[in-house]
Amino acid sequence: MAQSVTTEMTKRLMADSLKKLMTQKPLNKISIREIVEDCGVNRQTFYYHFQDIYALLEWIVNQEIVSVLEDTENFLTWQEAGIYLLKYLEKNSTVVLCALNSLGRSAIKQLLYADVVKVATQIITQIASDVNVDERSFNHVVHYYAISFGALLEDWLSNGMERSPEEVIDILDTIASGTARTALERFASKAKPV
Repeated sequence: MAQSVTTEMTKRLMADSLKKLMTQKPLNKISIREIVEDCGVNRQTFYYHFQDIYALLEWIVNQEIVSVLEDTENFLTWQEAGIYLLKYLEKNSTVVLCALNSLGRSAIKQLLYADVVKVATQIITQIASDVNVDERSFNHVVHYYAISFGALLEDWLSNGMERSPEEVIDILDTIASGTARTALERFASKAKPV
């Protein structure tokens, strides 16, 4: 138990150092040497926990966003989860924009896609839990919305987060609630024999 607490604390120190450095320069200009010097650990400790800086960034994303969003007991609705996510992104916008600008859209998509799919699955399940549709059709709709949610987040971040998190989620709710349910209903009606 004590070792896992120490491991967690060491990872958190390195994560905090990376986030601090990301407010000062692009991700691709940050070295492991800078991270370990900033947090007071050695290179060997870094490599014991992470393969590279991108693995550390992925750990940060999983610890600070995904793990909270996956625990649905934290939120009564997907809208609450979405507002939480956007407020986190807004609060950490310098770091998030550094990652977005340094890694590029495709790398961010690859880093977050599986997690966005999990959230999209929860949203669509809540929206249309009573629609009886096969798994393949359901996954088509989830895939569509995962890509859409990711693009919406990227656009919101890249354009200065002009709308509040609540406004963005309200827009998303208005669009997704009607269209996701309709898409699933249409898939369900196609599957029924005439």
